[in-house]
Amino acid sequence: MQIPNTRLERASRRRATADTILDRLGLFERWRPLGSPVLVGSVALDLVVEPDIDMEIYSPVPSVADGFAALVPCAELPGVRNLRFANALDLPDQGLYWRLDYEFTPSEVWKIDMWWLPDDHPGPRAADLVTPVRTALDTSTRDAILAIKEEAAARGESTQGVWVYQAALDHGIRTYDEFRAWQASTPTDGLTSWRPRRG
Repeated sequence: MQIPNTRLERASRRRATADTILDRLGLFERWRPLGSPVLVGSVALDLVVEPDIDMEIYSPVPSVADGFAALVPCAELPGVRNLRFANALDLPDQGLYWRLDYEFTPSEVWKIDMWWLPDDHPGPRAADLVTPVRTALDTSTRDAILAIKEEAAARGESTQGVWVYQAALDHGIRTYDEFRAWQASTPTDGLTSWRPRRG
């Protein structure tokens, strides 16, 4: 098998892995009876570096009991190592949160974050960011974002994707060192309603 040798190829391979995991766990099928599941984050944008999958689910009234009923069966599936929960309905995130840790290979464990939010959630909502970012991306900015994220991962430093996208798309940032300098002078704590300036 040919090993991917460009950032774009590596991201494509990671996206394919994410799709395989979603299929194995049947997460969209588990959530659809309860609401409208939406793939968000780096997987939805084909900008995957870290082994993370993000989903949001929307319905009139999120339910702790119904969420557990949908997800607890996943705990019995091969490869599922952890299932975690947090109730943040009365916190800024205003939703219910579940996380699955899935062992794709012994050396590759994926984190799957799922937020169940009410339809009238005031935002910001990751689902609202996917289309504007995809529209604004081109080959150059896509490669720059992947370069920044891969360098952060190589250094063992965490980055939040939305800030990398903002830096690359709105401010011309192209390297991780440039990103760190930009981040040092930019408030990047908390939630953001940022949208790309172009696209």
